[in-house]
Amino acid sequence: MLRQAGLPLGLFQQSKIFLTTDEMFALYNAIEEISGDPGIGLKLGGDERPEHYSAIAIAALYTRSFRDAMERIARYKRLTGPQEIRIVERGKECAVEFLWLLSEKPEPLMLIDMCFAWAVAVGGRGTGHRINPLRV
Repeated sequence: MLRQAGLPLGLFQQSKIFLTTDEMFALYNAIEEISGDPGIGLKLGGDERPEHYSAIAIAALYTRSFRDAMERIARYKRLTGPQEIRIVERGKECAVEFLWLLSEKPEPLMLIDMCFAWAVAVGGRGTGHRINPLRV
């Protein structure tokens, strides 16, 4: 996978791993290609087991609403990396957009799917109700 992504083969042996956005995109593209599964992003992002949640996902579970959870996650992402999560309200609908700020390349489809599935999984766990997106 690392070879296919053009990354150092010892990358995962490092105590701290730092990647540029383009390197991260290459890694996700390699995962999708090697898996051979066009739905791999949805499967990985939709893992609903809380023991696999990151600290921010756990913090998001303890908010008043899905919107509050997404706002908390968006703030965390702004503080910790080159990702922006925009929450756009249109009437009774709310759109969640994931943007990568430090890349000229398009984001991998697998990563888009993974982010989307992750938000839906965390939202469903936090609200106690299944989240059914209107559109993708």
